Amino acid sequence: MPNGHRIKPPPHTHCTECPVRKLAWFEPGEEDALDRREALRTTQYIVPAKQPVYQEGDAPREVYTLQSGWVIQYKMLENAHRQVLNVALPGDLLAFRPNLDTPLDHAALTATEVTLCVFNEHSIHRLLSEFPELTHRLFEIQSAQAAQCRRRLSYVGQAPARQRIAMFLLDLIERLSVRGVDISQPISFPLNHEDIADAVGITPVHLSRISSEMRGLGIVDCRYNKLTVRDIARLQSLAHAGI
Repeated sequence: MPNGHRIKPPPHTHCTECPVRKLAWFEPGEEDALDRREALRTTQYIVPAKQPVYQEGDAPREVYTLQSGWVIQYKMLENAHRQVLNVALPGDLLAFRPNLDTPLDHAALTATEVTLCVFNEHSIHRLLSEFPELTHRLFEIQSAQAAQCRRRLSYVGQAPARQRIAMFLLDLIERLSVRGVDISQPISFPLNHEDIADAVGITPVHLSRISSEMRGLGIVDCRYNKLTVRDIARLQSLAHAGI
């Protein structure tokens, strides 16, 4: 078991009751197949906030579905700066590679306490053998992640700083909305200024200045671990300007 993880004591969440199953790897298939899939789940882990799920270069022989909480996926660059690649939300798949001998090319750190559904190498092989539709689902997940990565590169590489921040926040807001979060109310937001700055490629000082401007304009207010969307239409307009 990786450092920082502890096995969640029973009762574990049943797949039939999982609030994020429709967003996760197990989305396709008949309801009566869920018992068998659940039986092949290795266990569930709990990882406290601000702890690594895995490090770059690790080769865990496990794959994780994020059942609850937020995880920051990142890569350390040669200049010692951190590039945040993604913020994983409930339902997202972590650490999957076609060959689990392959070392991971990025690290993952919990932003909150998280619960992970764990499938070891044996379980993965059995699942893919017994449920071929899960192979197609993996392709869908990988394709969606690749498209998301290209979209981020398009604004991190070229867009002005305000637009980068707006795109980053809008992406999170849209993904949280799909997960049933009411974006008309203040949203629990465990990312700090350094996390956001490392995601959009600016300094925390620059981020703080632009965040204050966006708050003053009545677009969004991101403070005290809360994100309040004041004007979603203006945020969308700022995010998509010039794209």
